[in-house]
Amino acid sequence: MKKLRLCFLWHMHQPYYKDDMDGLYHMPWVYLHALKDYFELPYYHREYPGVKGTYNLVPSLLVQLRDYESTGVQDTFVKLMLKDPAILTQEEKNILIPQLFMANYKNQAKPLRRYRELYDRKGDTPLFETAKIPFTYEDILDLEVLYLLSWCGIFTRQTVPFTAELIEKRRGFSQNDKLHLMDKLAEFVASIVPLYKDLTKNGNIEISATPFYHPILPLLLDHRSAKEALPDISMPAVNTDFSAHAHRHVTDAVDYFSETFGYRPVGMWPAEGSISESAAGVFRKNGISWIASDEDVLSASAEIDLRDKKNRSYLYKKHIFGTSEGDINIFFRDKELSDLVGFTYSGWEAEKAVDDFMDKLSEIFDMCDFSPVVPVILDGENAWEYYPENGHRFFSHLYKRLSSCNWVETMTMSEASGCDSPAERLNKIRAGSWIYANFTTWMGHPEKNEAWRVLSDAHARYISKAETLENREKVEKELMAAEGSDWFWWYGDDHFSLQSDVFDKLFRRHIANIYTLMGEKVPSEVNQPIKKSHKTGLLKAPAGYITPVTDGRVTSFFEWLGAGRFDLKYDAGAMTASSNLLNMLWFGFDAENLYLRIDGGVKDIVKGGYGIEAEITTDESRKFLFPAAPEFSDGDGRMSCLDTVFEAVIPRELIGKETEKAYLTFRLKKGSRILETAPVYNTVEIDFADSEKDWIA
Repeated sequence: MKKLRLCFLWHMHQPYYKDDMDGLYHMPWVYLHALKDYFELPYYHREYPGVKGTYNLVPSLLVQLRDYESTGVQDTFVKLMLKDPAILTQEEKNILIPQLFMANYKNQAKPLRRYRELYDRKGDTPLFETAKIPFTYEDILDLEVLYLLSWCGIFTRQTVPFTAELIEKRRGFSQNDKLHLMDKLAEFVASIVPLYKDLTKNGNIEISATPFYHPILPLLLDHRSAKEALPDISMPAVNTDFSAHAHRHVTDAVDYFSETFGYRPVGMWPAEGSISESAAGVFRKNGISWIASDEDVLSASAEIDLRDKKNRSYLYKKHIFGTSEGDINIFFRDKELSDLVGFTYSGWEAEKAVDDFMDKLSEIFDMCDFSPVVPVILDGENAWEYYPENGHRFFSHLYKRLSSCNWVETMTMSEASGCDSPAERLNKIRAGSWIYANFTTWMGHPEKNEAWRVLSDAHARYISKAETLENREKVEKELMAAEGSDWFWWYGDDHFSLQSDVFDKLFRRHIANIYTLMGEKVPSEVNQPIKKSHKTGLLKAPAGYITPVTDGRVTSFFEWLGAGRFDLKYDAGAMTASSNLLNMLWFGFDAENLYLRIDGGVKDIVKGGYGIEAEITTDESRKFLFPAAPEFSDGDGRMSCLDTVFEAVIPRELIGKETEKAYLTFRLKKGSRILETAPVYNTVEIDFADSEKDWIA
């Protein structure tokens, strides 16, 4: 009987935040995601045992999770949290207090009334200046407790009853309240790995792994593989051979996985879905029978345009590649479905999002004259703070629908490898990753290439001394930690993080430790920041009133000269969506109207049934939908034109004539479907008051 085989793979990963030389964790993200995500997602399989999934646990994450099973973990954040606020120095407050505001305002802070009050007091204060706000002793204690509670998932709160007591208490927490909470949360972290073991034993889930420190394996095997996708990519000066480490990342991962779970892993999600022919051989040599990547890599490897509907069913077959070590199964993620879950559905009502997801599965089912295999693969931890209730309503509705659906069966990746869906044999693999099917996220930008050069020099120096080193294992550990993909991700200007400087410091610490452990002086260049380009959304504030001509074209250089400019892609952050049409916003206003202009690929959507929705939030949210048409006007004064650019006019009285600030989000829609959101996680702030003051001055 024909069925759609739906294969979820949730990738759980954080970089190695510990500096083994000082013994400290310098960022607390493993701890925070442990409270909110690593337990939360697999626990749904207890609630809905008929739904299966695959969970990819990176070994370097598992190592860190073990440390957080005790409040004695040597983490700078945890150590400061354990202190009574009365004895915190100003320097310690400078470190702690900014971290206490690193939570999604809408879905984490706002539901906790006291946390919202403290968050609102922050106002426009830049994050790293929040320690200057005159918070009282009681304020800081409340901030600390509420911050931890805001990071507790739905099932965390159910599993740790003390959290409910504190939520009920609301404010006025004591130092003892905080310490007791932290003890209970450490006990909770200790329950995460046993949950995975139980679910695996019961057949609900499969656990897979990634090479140990999450490296881009094709680049370690041969950095020139980056040229397979982009022959003209700017290459770093690499003067050493990393290939032995590529093999070791895989063997160490298999060994650690076996030690933790009592059996060898069958599958691996390669870091960033990055594969090549040589990488496939390394995986197979180590007993791995399946790996996964992105549909664009399949398209490039098979030389088939999968965007063409008549070719689309090819994606949903099984795919096998023959290596010198034997055949290996390769799954290729459905980009649209995966990106919808990761980036789009968070802004929808849960029921509508699930309806849309199921409708798309139905389209795939009808398209194929066989039982299709549909891999939905994405980050398992970073998306959910953008969903209400950490995605609980979405997952509850989705898993309930899947549990009662007779034409869909969920499978683990290993089960799908052995199912009777038809298989296609790949003759080649064109090296690539899940982002743009190339490696530009980790190589090619001057900063990324400089990081490779610094790493290469340290590795070459190690190779020259390896035979004489007594602490060889410690040096190799630092090298392998520095080979992780995350450090290179944050260099350049393609991703944004408020903590990119900390990532830079941690990478360079690993490099410095290599020289120190070898008894050598750390090169002065290693002490110099590599990160120099810092991306921010606002590129230019409006200089004063403007009244441009709304005709879908840049009629004159001067008409948008005084406008503000905002990079709508600046906050792609730790996740990257594939759609790329809403790029640059120009905005401004006069006494009567707000004027908007969007540059990018919008000229390609004219007459395609698309629309651009502007959601403007002041004291309430208002949505204005403009069809992607050459001309549009409405009786309320709104109008738009789309030719080479998209231009729109919204009367200020529709927003609130006396409004001082408004916050904008844009969505590209086709019918009821949201294809792209920009900015992804933030909003564009328009300050009418400041611009008017500047104009009067």
